[in-house]
Amino acid sequence: MAEKKTEEQAKIDTNKQEKLKEKVINQNKDDEVKQMQPAELRKQLSNKNSDYVFRLQKELETQGKMSHEDAQKRVDELLNDLVIAQRHGQPASTYYNMSPKLKAADMLKPKKKKASDILFWQYATDNALFYVAIFFGLFGLIGLFQKNDKYNSQMGVLTLLIVGASLGVFMTKYNDWVLPNGSKNRKIPWSKLIWGFVLLMGMLFICFGVLGLPALQVINPALPGVYNLIIAAVAYGIRWLFRRHYEIIGSAFSPADKSK
Repeated sequence: MAEKKTEEQAKIDTNKQEKLKEKVINQNKDDEVKQMQPAELRKQLSNKNSDYVFRLQKELETQGKMSHEDAQKRVDELLNDLVIAQRHGQPASTYYNMSPKLKAADMLKPKKKKASDILFWQYATDNALFYVAIFFGLFGLIGLFQKNDKYNSQMGVLTLLIVGASLGVFMTKYNDWVLPNGSKNRKIPWSKLIWGFVLLMGMLFICFGVLGLPALQVINPALPGVYNLIIAAVAYGIRWLFRRHYEIIGSAFSPADKSK
């Protein structure tokens, strides 16, 4: 009985080794395919896949109004995956689950930008412009309803610019700390938040103190309310164009999920 169990176990082990060996061989062959040049990959295609590639290239030229060379380059980018799928018994039509015409349309369709594609400086600039618009708009409204035209020199145009921009950059970093990679199960780094807030407050107090000096009122004038509102509108308009150009997703108050 013990001998029979030993023989069965030996067969199981042999089968496992054979499967593992086969898996390694297939992986090595797939790795070899990945190293091949496009011309060599095209020779590896079956007749069915060659026809698919030919029609796909023609569709790219027609739908995308591309030159023969450009369409060929786009198709060349797919050849590695096509040949590997072919080795595992999947023709192109099954692998993509769409006709050459539909595949070409899919390739030509603009890719939707994800939050993870947006750089830190782009988010920081967007948030800085937003807060600059908020501060200038707020003090513009206060100026309109204030009877006395003598403003506090610390709320000059340069002060509002620096405060708004600094807060925008800080809030961008704050969102990175609190929402790393859009993870739901996050541990808030309170030490970073506290020290970051203290540093921001310290910089702003120094800014208020320096820019509040009478000698600097020439470059830091307190503007009438209507001018502050105009600057707020301009800042928000620039932000709108900036967001549209870089396809910014989310905002300081509603950060986008970077895990998607």
